[in-house]
Amino acid sequence: MKAIVFDMDGVLFDTERVGDQAWRRAAEEMGFAGIDKAVAGCRGLNRRDTAAFFAAHFPDFDYPAFHQRNHAIMAEMLADGMPVKPGAYELLDWLKEQEWKIALATSTGRESTMHHLESAKMTEYFEAIITGEQVEHGKPDPEIYETACRELGTEPALTYAVEDSPNGIRSASGAKMRVIMVPDQIAPNLELRQMVVTVQKTLLDVRQFLEKFGE
Repeated sequence: MKAIVFDMDGVLFDTERVGDQAWRRAAEEMGFAGIDKAVAGCRGLNRRDTAAFFAAHFPDFDYPAFHQRNHAIMAEMLADGMPVKPGAYELLDWLKEQEWKIALATSTGRESTMHHLESAKMTEYFEAIITGEQVEHGKPDPEIYETACRELGTEPALTYAVEDSPNGIRSASGAKMRVIMVPDQIAPNLELRQMVVTVQKTLLDVRQFLEKFGE
């Protein structure tokens, strides 16, 4: 049984870059000076863990107001459609043709996730969609990837994960999956390379890799 689980932001959609811009705009409006630390520390986290990060590192900052403003800015920036990563449709179409089992494991909330997938007409590709609020512990904890594999009915050690961020890679690696890194905002370092089976530049390259080694 061939199975694969995708992260969403930064892998299927170019939303990590958009998200960083939205965070910085919201931070500038609110006079928040710690945005660089927050962006680095929260990449790949779900909303609960992001709130916990702010509570621990910036206890006097109004995170709920920041989240609300950031959400509004993101919606404005994505109003003209989702920025789909090159090769996403080609890879997903090929996986379907080859009868792979496909799931999504994203730290993003259910409402936003479904909106993004429906806007991009991607919903039908996935047999399971696991979102941030469905797990108690978000990435880098392995829970979300373990959940995705259970819903697919696959063994993690025989299932691929496609990730871009350190927290996502740690999550999938912790679940004992075969991790493919497609770098987005962060380049692979030695630690990350030791947790993945391969680093590929684009999703089209992922398809070529799986055509050769995906059995």
